[in-house]
Amino acid sequence: METFLSQIQAESAMELLTRVRRQTDPPGATFITQLDSHIASANPDSLVGDSTLSHGDVIEIQGPAASGKTQLLHFFAMTCVLPPVASITCTATSQETLASAESSGSSRDIALGGRGKAVMILDCDGRWSMLRLHRIIESLLSVKFSEAFADMQIQLSRIPNLTLLFTPSPADVAKQCLKRAHLFRPTSSMSLATTLLALPAYHKQKMPDQDMLMVFIDSISAFHHADKWAIEEANLASRAKSGANKTAPVPPRTDLRAMTHITNAIQALQRTHGVITLITNWALITPDGKSVNNYIYDNNRPFYGQHLLAPYPQPPGQVHPHARQVVSVPTNSSFAVTHHITLPGTEFAILPFPAGTSFADALQDEERRAVVEDQRVTALVRTFRTPTDGSPPTEVAVGSFEFAIQDRSVIVD
Repeated sequence: METFLSQIQAESAMELLTRVRRQTDPPGATFITQLDSHIASANPDSLVGDSTLSHGDVIEIQGPAASGKTQLLHFFAMTCVLPPVASITCTATSQETLASAESSGSSRDIALGGRGKAVMILDCDGRWSMLRLHRIIESLLSVKFSEAFADMQIQLSRIPNLTLLFTPSPADVAKQCLKRAHLFRPTSSMSLATTLLALPAYHKQKMPDQDMLMVFIDSISAFHHADKWAIEEANLASRAKSGANKTAPVPPRTDLRAMTHITNAIQALQRTHGVITLITNWALITPDGKSVNNYIYDNNRPFYGQHLLAPYPQPPGQVHPHARQVVSVPTNSSFAVTHHITLPGTEFAILPFPAGTSFADALQDEERRAVVEDQRVTALVRTFRTPTDGSPPTEVAVGSFEFAIQDRSVIVD
């Protein structure tokens, strides 16, 4: 009997409810048509209804500096905090005071397509901007509201200097949306792990009426160099003690296993809250394991190497340095990335100006100006195809999608 009972996996009531919700309350689509098509074609049997996202998904976004990683996160944050529907009243006014019934308000329920959920943003490198998120949401709402009352605009087009006023305004609705965006700024890998572990308590105490759906880590590479230095420092200290013939063992340092604590904390949130985790990651090494400094982007080998310490996994189909074959089987770590998005390299990213470039020459650089004004990015996405027989995945599906970074918006196709 004891042997039989030991084989029964224990779980809390919260974990049970989260597991049931995976099938009964899917989070929905990504709202990126090409990305949704890729996910649906990669694993059609795992979809719940029309939802291409699943509770517990981990999406990694990897790319060099200025490739659009944080901007893509802003888009996902917008879709998370926007409500599904907003009740808006539109009033027509003009410079001439109108007392006619034509200027009376009209109220409508406008479909915004959002999720109305909370997003937890762990800004590790100080690049996140709530003002940018507000601007993106406000720009989208302005378009949505104008389209919803386009017929009213046409009917009253004969009125000179006509202006449509929305109540609440796009700016006010955007401000309400930001109440579902919670920003944290960890200062180290251990601080990041601790913050992740504290999110359930924060959710219970500070936002009990909100449903926590997404967790952003931007960027998980922010403390990579400090972590590597801590490990090298500990190794040097261990060798020094060994050389001094000190037999006492060196006590283990918790901070040397920071990535283990981070991945364990993410998995705990997956079990208890079913969160979707989006992680941005720097591109520090080439597919051959070399530094990306002075690296010329190769379309024939569009992916980057993985520099993060174990147990963070290799991406699907990752080419290991000095290996000729593609490794398609996930690592032994139980932590896995569901979808890996690679943003392009120097072919599309905004390169730094060469040394010695004058301010006048920089102003005349039309190529960089065009990229800044309408930065279109082609992203590559890799997903393991899940076999129907339950065996480990070995085949990788590769797709792509495009998005544009503009002054007041992030446009997806």
